[in-house]
Amino acid sequence: MNSIFVNYHDFTSPSGMHIFHLANALAKLGVRCATYNGGKAETVARYGKPLFRAFDKRMSPRRFLAEINFDPKDTVIHCWTPREVSRLLTADLKAVFDAPVVVHMEDNEEAITAANLSAVPDEKRGTEEIWQSGGPLFGSSHPVRSREFMESAAGYTCIIEPLLDFKPVNVPGHVFWPSCEPEVFAIPAASSAEEKRRWGIAPGDKVLFYPGNVHPNNFQEVVQLYLAAAQLRAGGVPLRLLKFGVYPRRVIELLETIPHIHETVVDITDEITPAGIPEVMRAVDYLVQPGADNAFNRYRFPCKLPLFMASGRPVILPKTNLGNLLEDGVNCLLLQGEGTADEIAARLRELYENPGKAEAIGNAGRAFANEHFSWANSARGLKEFYGKILRKPNGPDVPYQTGETHAPIA
Repeated sequence: MNSIFVNYHDFTSPSGMHIFHLANALAKLGVRCATYNGGKAETVARYGKPLFRAFDKRMSPRRFLAEINFDPKDTVIHCWTPREVSRLLTADLKAVFDAPVVVHMEDNEEAITAANLSAVPDEKRGTEEIWQSGGPLFGSSHPVRSREFMESAAGYTCIIEPLLDFKPVNVPGHVFWPSCEPEVFAIPAASSAEEKRRWGIAPGDKVLFYPGNVHPNNFQEVVQLYLAAAQLRAGGVPLRLLKFGVYPRRVIELLETIPHIHETVVDITDEITPAGIPEVMRAVDYLVQPGADNAFNRYRFPCKLPLFMASGRPVILPKTNLGNLLEDGVNCLLLQGEGTADEIAARLRELYENPGKAEAIGNAGRAFANEHFSWANSARGLKEFYGKILRKPNGPDVPYQTGETHAPIA
């Protein structure tokens, strides 16, 4: 059995991180894997040693296929999102390699496209050029072509159950949850004074960490996190926020206007690679996934959440996506309103003033992670799904659905 992962970008994206760990886990199960992406193949080194071969669009489809030498009868082309970049790369492969295609979803693509389209001048929104290579929407899902692409697929995968809402009725589906680096599960639950000193932070200060990029769909909620942290520090809570990620210039300029921001934030973006994140987690006391229940967040599984919960730190997150499956005050603290700075600050203060509660929530969150987050388990389920697709590459007589099923907590 073989799998070709086609990605819209490279391994610098959260999607690339998922593909790296999933392909490695599949390789350990005997599945030969290769990746073909729209960025730079060499970025695969960010996460360690790959057990698969990585290529990118700089190599022609025919040469790529000759290099990997997979038999199409035993191969699944797993296209990561129906965005124009990955859809066209998949079409190029499919034209010369007749293997079944599985489309993967990890976000509400309609919401992302709408947000990206809003930044396009009115006079260009109806033109085809914005969807072509180099255009502002080339990295988005076309509202018509993406749907047709998914309807023609042999299978559909996604990382959280609500995304099955976008699955075409006649296409079999499979849900698998993401995980994180295995070493995160072994990090001591108590924060490290030594790791705090590494970043110039006093051992007695409490540390937040937000490792993630900012984009049009999340910048407003990320700003609320920064406002909350600065507000608490100004109010006497010895809190620092470690920043790791790429932010648009306008967001950086907005953050610069927040009072006390410079004495609150420590930017380590240029100091480490993603492989260094588990070590940084040792300095951390609290973790926040900002946001609220909305059309974007409802359909996503933020890649930070497995990392956060596996770390043993208390996690604050909105009551949406994974938050619907967690219990407030037991294995997390939930943001049940609009995710404002005041709401985030109140929940952080609750942890700061109740260290025993913070420890208990962190331990229970890690127990949840140990039970539910495993790349090995996700790979086993995906391998089984691939097997069904390869036995019936044009789809089953009756569409089936496999994978994670969980009832939301009221």
